[in-house]
Amino acid sequence: MARIWAPLLAFLFYFPLAFAAFGVTKSGNNFVVDSGAGLVTTINGANGDLTSLKFNGKELQDSSKFTQLSSGLGSATVTSSVNNNIAVITIKTSTITHYYIVRSGTNTIYIGTFASAEPTVGELRFIARLSKSALPNGSPAADIQGGTAIEGSDVFLVNGQTRSKFYSSNRFINDQVHGATGSGVGAFVIVPGTGYESSSGGPFFRDIDNQGGDQQEVYFYMNSNHEQTESYRTGFFGPYALAVTTGSTPSGTLDTSFFDSLGLQGYVPCFRSRHCKG
Repeated sequence: MARIWAPLLAFLFYFPLAFAAFGVTKSGNNFVVDSGAGLVTTINGANGDLTSLKFNGKELQDSSKFTQLSSGLGSATVTSSVNNNIAVITIKTSTITHYYIVRSGTNTIYIGTFASAEPTVGELRFIARLSKSALPNGSPAADIQGGTAIEGSDVFLVNGQTRSKFYSSNRFINDQVHGATGSGVGAFVIVPGTGYESSSGGPFFRDIDNQGGDQQEVYFYMNSNHEQTESYRTGFFGPYALAVTTGSTPSGTLDTSFFDSLGLQGYVPCFRSRHCKG
């Protein structure tokens, strides 16, 4: 028996299984985007929720709450296109156009959000609701799992310590990368260079980055009423990204010059804004 298996094992060692091909496929009402490099993303075609995020076969998305804009758009028109090895998923409502963009061979979901009005919930935010078991290591000060609420529903007592999602905040000017890690994997929100320009509050404003509870939540707040200092801004927010790695923290510099050719609503091309890289 050993003589039979030895050649097969040697073959698999020297010739590892290839990743699936890059592209977008439909599965029922879902859009499935394969980066061709190990990241497979599933997006609900009825509302734009990101319902699965698999990296090398490992599910990183929480199964009960999904990754979405604000608290979910309710319903939306979702379409896809693939050109020049770039896949674009467009999620559109009457006031929001949200984009998920994947380049062939890259395990990063590039994101852009256009808003002509503030969502009725009063918060314009991207929230990745990820699997706590797959990604247990977020901001320790914001890990509320097993705690007891002692101030509203935002501050918790955990093992004699107060913890809150608000404790994860950093000034926008210093907050280009934040995320969570697990065994051999990491998921990070990247907001490079000019990514905060449309966000309300200015460079020294700060807002929630992370909360670890039943889910591992990683945020990008564009507008909120958390100590609001000015009227909500509208227009194009980003570019920003959700990057998946083998655990290392990615660079805060993100080349988004390819956005110029995508025709995204409200996006100002690099040659006009003079900012192509973070």
